[in-house]
Amino acid sequence: MFVQTYTPIAPIGWSVLLSILPLFILCLLLVMGWLKPALTYGFALLLTAGLAGTVWKMPVSMITSTVFYGILFALFPLFYMIWSSIFLFRVADKCGYINRIKNTLKTAEEGIEWKVLLVGFGLTAFIDSTAGFLAPVAIVTALLVQLGVEPRKSALATLSSSAIPAVFGAVGVPVILLSKVTEQPLEETIRQVAFFDIIPALAAPLITCLATCGFQSTRKFFKRIFIGGCSYAAATLLSVLFISPYLGAIVGAAVYIVVIFLLGIKNGIFTEKLSPKIWLKSWWPFVLLTVFVSIWNIPSIQSVLGMAGKGWPIPFLDRMIMTEAPFGHDVISVSWKNNFLASPGTAIILASLFTALTSGMGLLNWIRMLFSSLRSVGMVAFNLSMISSVGFLMVYSGIAGTLAYPFGHLAAGYMVVAPLMGWLGTFLTGSNAASIALFGGMQAYAAKITGLPAVGIAACFAVAAVGGKMIAPQALEVAVKSSGMDSSSESKLLRKLIVFSLLVPCLSTVVIVMWKLFGTE
Repeated sequence: MFVQTYTPIAPIGWSVLLSILPLFILCLLLVMGWLKPALTYGFALLLTAGLAGTVWKMPVSMITSTVFYGILFALFPLFYMIWSSIFLFRVADKCGYINRIKNTLKTAEEGIEWKVLLVGFGLTAFIDSTAGFLAPVAIVTALLVQLGVEPRKSALATLSSSAIPAVFGAVGVPVILLSKVTEQPLEETIRQVAFFDIIPALAAPLITCLATCGFQSTRKFFKRIFIGGCSYAAATLLSVLFISPYLGAIVGAAVYIVVIFLLGIKNGIFTEKLSPKIWLKSWWPFVLLTVFVSIWNIPSIQSVLGMAGKGWPIPFLDRMIMTEAPFGHDVISVSWKNNFLASPGTAIILASLFTALTSGMGLLNWIRMLFSSLRSVGMVAFNLSMISSVGFLMVYSGIAGTLAYPFGHLAAGYMVVAPLMGWLGTFLTGSNAASIALFGGMQAYAAKITGLPAVGIAACFAVAAVGGKMIAPQALEVAVKSSGMDSSSESKLLRKLIVFSLLVPCLSTVVIVMWKLFGTE
């Protein structure tokens, strides 16, 4: 039995400095760009493993097993769901549906406000909820430029719009990862994240319009913005709670687009009429996605499909690690389940197959694209494996506990620290999933030492984390390249967006304080 220690070197300050070292070096290398991301993540894993073994005295067998588990969990369910979503998007693009979607959104008259509302936020949120990562920034920024929006405002629109939907982005991957690294039940984690996301989701279109169009235009369009924000927040919440957490942001973005489109028709801003049949044909792959994932989420079907999966206790880890005071005396269970059939990723792959068969692509072409798509996203799998392994090593070795140790005296004050920590992690790494992997485990330890509910702190942390995506160096670089601006524009975009970026953790702090005061836990 390996008993975690949180003060391996006295005084505690030296232990905390060493626990910060892997995160500091990882973020420094990512921000400075001295090494490729794959090498950076690999180096961070080696450094974390070295510290876990030499300072925190974790046995080599446990370190090896933790890395093995990190790779397994990264490949399934995380990468499996990310890849299936990206694959569906590429099939839709190959079959011409992405161009059709663009055509349904190209009919707005002059003036950027409607374009920012409909295309800037709506399409960005929709693509982020399916393909995730930086795909919406690259695609929608270029599209807005084609629609006549100046490059700078196109970049501002997509960067500010890509943040809020990211908490349930890439078909819910960040929430799944959050549940695992914090050791909290998935259903309760989903419920709490949905609750904490209400106000940021409601404010998301408002943030986009303020950042892109300015105060006067936002004031003029406030009624439409408010209606759109309410529709997005309500549809996302209801979908997460009653349909499927994996469809939350997808349904929210789709409902938002329909609502804004109907408001546009009412205000006569479209130059041509689009029938429901044309809309259905244009969005057909994503209609199939919604149908298949909804069917997959039916409890009776899940129970049948889940019978094909089997849980495997991880050797040298499962019930071999015990936490120590002041974090209780809990024995940690670690297992991996290969329930591929029950995964939403399988439903998404079937949606891509039906898209291909109903669009003239053909089965053979679909299979060829399946394998070529796997090869093209191999680096995503590697990076995800490295960062997941770092996160699990920090949790199981006790490094995350050491990181949380100094916050014990803050008590309820930690409700302000957790959102800022999530925001900082995403700003430095460029990914809210990476932020969750690195800092998520610490939230569970911090909650124990401060007496706050772990799932609430974790949810607040995850929702606040997405704010950093607006100004992450990687996102700024993609936006600048997609809009055709020169590289010096990155600093200008950052200065413009930093206030709006920090608004997200501020809103999350307001929600968690209300949650604590009114006892909604």
